[in-house]
Amino acid sequence: MRSRYLVRRCRNCLSAHLLGWSAFAFICLSGPQQSLAADNDYRLDPVEVKPDLSEFITGEVVLDEHPGSHTRVGRQKLTQSAGKLGELLARETGIQLRQSGGFGSFASITIRGASSAQTAVYLDGILLNSGGQPVIDLSTLELLNLHSVDIYRGTSPMQLASGGIGGAVNLNSLKASDQSTTRIRLGTGSLDKQSFQLNHQGRHSDWDWVASTSYQHSENDFVFLNDNTTPLNPEDDRWQRRNNSQVERSAWLLKAGYQPSLDYRTNVMIQAVNRTLGVPEWRNSADNQAAYDTDKIQLQVSQTIDNLSNWNSHHTLYRHIDDAHYTDLLNQVGLAAQDLEFNNQTDGARSYWETFTSIGTLGISMDFRRESLTSVDFFSADDSYKVERDSMLASSHLAWSDSSEQWTLTPAVRWRRLNSGVLENPSSATANSTQTDRTDTSLQLGLAWKPKAGYEFSANVGNYFREPSFGELYGSIGLINGNPDLLPEEGLNVDLGLRYTGKSMALSVTGYLSARDELIVNTFDARGIGRPVNTGKSQVTGIEISGDVDLSRGIKLTSNLTLQNPRNRNPFKGFNNKLLPGEAKRSFFTKLEYTPSLITYWYQWQITRDRFYDSANLLPAADSFVQSVGLDLQYRKWRFSTQIHNIGNENFEDFNGYPKPGRTWSLALTRTL
Repeated sequence: MRSRYLVRRCRNCLSAHLLGWSAFAFICLSGPQQSLAADNDYRLDPVEVKPDLSEFITGEVVLDEHPGSHTRVGRQKLTQSAGKLGELLARETGIQLRQSGGFGSFASITIRGASSAQTAVYLDGILLNSGGQPVIDLSTLELLNLHSVDIYRGTSPMQLASGGIGGAVNLNSLKASDQSTTRIRLGTGSLDKQSFQLNHQGRHSDWDWVASTSYQHSENDFVFLNDNTTPLNPEDDRWQRRNNSQVERSAWLLKAGYQPSLDYRTNVMIQAVNRTLGVPEWRNSADNQAAYDTDKIQLQVSQTIDNLSNWNSHHTLYRHIDDAHYTDLLNQVGLAAQDLEFNNQTDGARSYWETFTSIGTLGISMDFRRESLTSVDFFSADDSYKVERDSMLASSHLAWSDSSEQWTLTPAVRWRRLNSGVLENPSSATANSTQTDRTDTSLQLGLAWKPKAGYEFSANVGNYFREPSFGELYGSIGLINGNPDLLPEEGLNVDLGLRYTGKSMALSVTGYLSARDELIVNTFDARGIGRPVNTGKSQVTGIEISGDVDLSRGIKLTSNLTLQNPRNRNPFKGFNNKLLPGEAKRSFFTKLEYTPSLITYWYQWQITRDRFYDSANLLPAADSFVQSVGLDLQYRKWRFSTQIHNIGNENFEDFNGYPKPGRTWSLALTRTL
């Protein structure tokens, strides 16, 4: 760890050192030949030191120094994927995906049995989850706009501010390159899937930039067995094509950086996504017209200032806008006709500072966020409302290592204060809501021991909070009314891990325990009116095993196994000791790759076992076994990729009544200019 800090200190003096050594060499060489130098006016050209654009930037997480369980999904894996971020992440240890249909349909992930709302998702270190959008729909994010994705299970790095009860996912946007590069990618596939992407990365003088645009479309009209909502009566089962499941998505990214020296860097990033999505329903009606349209804009401006009185710092201003419009005018999907509009906005500022002391590296950060949601019900004005929340988060951590760098200790503390209340709410259900103030404190401790090269033992413990969403606090939708007196959900995470890294093999084994309290669940009175309350408890224990092995020349095996026991500890008899809904007790992933020359052939399978759709465990979900094959050909500046997904052609479900496609194929052609 200390070596990295010394490099960070020394790199800021690199330019001066090079110029000094150049001057020294010039004096030595010119001393005995002064007349020649005077006659010919010999002089050295200035030495220009350009920053390495791939270098670690203050405020980013250094994975080698994080003692918790973590994985980085690199650019190569991202470009090989068929375009589904959720499916790609679900191949990693401890992560499970929930998707309501084909490409572009709602998709979210859970980590170690935590709910999707308890899983924090970040973009370049800035939290995307908010009061108005507690669950991040991964299908609205453009996979090819990402440089890498970092996954943190249980313990979250302090650079990611609040963290999540289950863990965190940090999406790292595309980075500029030292050489100008333009890539064009065309794709096609089954279910009338068409895709196009163009991106350009470049650098000139002190400026660098990234520009990317993409478009994807799919009819998602896959064939499935429709049981007509009567699973006990097979006589009315029919094979049909999925209706009203089409999706169209466009996205673009603009990112510019200005770095006049090694100590200063300015970044401006704006990303936008537009998606139109049909909403299918259980009976698969041919005349269904329900739709869910979303528009997202993320603007982030950051400034890095290093060597400021022995402090390095990184500061970010951001605005995230998420607008959604749901229409079911003919009452074809829900319990009543609906026309709803949701306008989410998050504004914030974050400042991170670190300094190298005699006892280790000290990091301090301050975050201020303002989240707002305007919910408009065009059919019932009384159910419209506007709510706003302010939060301030302060955190501090110390990264200590001994002189041999065998031991690393990372204590940390987070403090948060929230202030929220309804600004406009004509609804009688929550008209008497009052403004609330709340503070909470989180403690975190990580320990790593490296007895010898290649081996690392780690232990982590920390507690986390998840603030209720605006919908849970103030919403009034259908038969569910909000509860402004809700407390935050709480979680305590503990894990022990062993990692081994050798020349041809990497192996990781982690055991974990996560105890959660004050979970928010809906309860119903004698009239059938629901209200969210803090009554739930859960406990998840498990073990994660992952490995990468180079079996022989050109053959690589990647595999991971998650065994967990996600139990509901709700005192209600019907839920107590039941499996948490949607969480599989066993999941297994394996991928075998063979690269004899320019072509890589691969085969993978993914298994999930023991899942239920509901909290009472009355509706079991079918076990799934999904197999896929494909190949990638790289020849000079051309790349060709193709794959067949779900060879068994089964319509597995993550949500009851919402099947996913069976067998599909895709191919993509990429040209680098």
